Amino acid sequence: MNKKKLLISYALILFASPILWAQTLKTDIKAMERSIDSVATRGIEKGAYPGCQIVIVQDGHTILSKCYGYHSAITQRKVQPTDLYDLASVTKTTATLPAIMRLYEQGKVKLTDKVSTFLPFLRHTDKENITIEDLLFHESGLPSTISFYYKAIDPKSVTGELLQETPDKDHVAQIDKKAFISQFRYRKNAITAKKDKIHTLHVYDKMWLDKSYIDTLKSDIVKYKYQPHHYQYSDIGFILLQWVVESITKCSLSDYVEKEFYLPMRATRTLFLPSRRFEKREIVPTVTQDALRNAKEICGYTQDEVAAYMGGVAGEAGLYSTASDLAKIYQMYLNKGILNGKRYLKESTCTLFETRQSKISHRGLGFDRPKVKKSAQGTSEQVIPASSFGHGGFTGTNVWVDPENKLIYVFLCNRVSPFPWNTRLMDLGIFPQLQKAIYSYIPKAH
Repeated sequence: MNKKKLLISYALILFASPILWAQTLKTDIKAMERSIDSVATRGIEKGAYPGCQIVIVQDGHTILSKCYGYHSAITQRKVQPTDLYDLASVTKTTATLPAIMRLYEQGKVKLTDKVSTFLPFLRHTDKENITIEDLLFHESGLPSTISFYYKAIDPKSVTGELLQETPDKDHVAQIDKKAFISQFRYRKNAITAKKDKIHTLHVYDKMWLDKSYIDTLKSDIVKYKYQPHHYQYSDIGFILLQWVVESITKCSLSDYVEKEFYLPMRATRTLFLPSRRFEKREIVPTVTQDALRNAKEICGYTQDEVAAYMGGVAGEAGLYSTASDLAKIYQMYLNKGILNGKRYLKESTCTLFETRQSKISHRGLGFDRPKVKKSAQGTSEQVIPASSFGHGGFTGTNVWVDPENKLIYVFLCNRVSPFPWNTRLMDLGIFPQLQKAIYSYIPKAH
């Protein structure tokens, strides 16, 4: 082959390679989409959830954004990309955590600071030495939750125990797999149908709770007998972090994160108490037949009872969003604090919070991190890289960031529709199957 022909051959190879790569990439994405379609549809058919949103972003480009199914098992309203889902505990890393990160880099809070420095009700108690880091790692020893709202129930209205494992004529309403609640009424003046100076906590339609019940929650936290410095996942810890943010900023967590993060990011469908701004047809409902709120269907109010009785804004739950909005927020994390040219957090702050891990659990600073599973041969069975971080939520929400592959994965569903003890999402292994579908086809980051 002469020199001229050789040069032409090289030129053809160089010209054809990007085209072939692009065609292969397109084919792989289509194959991934078919695989994800199969998993998502199977979840609906098996009753794991009535519908869902899925968004996958790589290298800053959306490679998949799809909706499946319906708002609930009893309606035929199809899920749309703009529909809002109850995020449950994804609130922790989407609202509370960025607020803490901002205050940390401003020097207004340190990881070693005692929470009692900001929250006087913890001073001179056995919990006065709990630190910000303890709460972020879930190592404070505080409980997973405290059902303080039960104290608003009039004990004279209850027959027998308030809760029991089996139903009878007085315990008809089911609130968990093995929990039936007695017929009851609330204490006089605990709840009113309209907001006033005392009843400011908006629990549900025509249901406003006396604000003094927040003091009841604080009292219960102080009284709780706990074992410090061990791992126990705690919603209460993130409520304390919420109060720290509010103590420093002098405004609600809701207002702070909306002003500092969501609105500048144009994540305008991310907010607490979504029924203030959006029609119910735009909000995906959660549970049906909520006995505590005497509701046939919860829509536009958080499913989480603690967050609901706190007025809908809590550091551990209560936030609503869409998969596309969450992709923006977590792209900021992946970009080490930058989104669309605007810096929201310092690179050093993101690196610290996204990489630091507990010495006694798989948890990161606020973020969840992969649990490394070992096969019989001792090799890792983990699909997603160990450097990944994210969080999941009780309602069936899940968001993960994979820095190694420059990947963001968001899955939102309402597996608690029609009832919160539906475990088919986990039983069917929907999340692991979706992760496998993604990692089987995505190209390696370049």
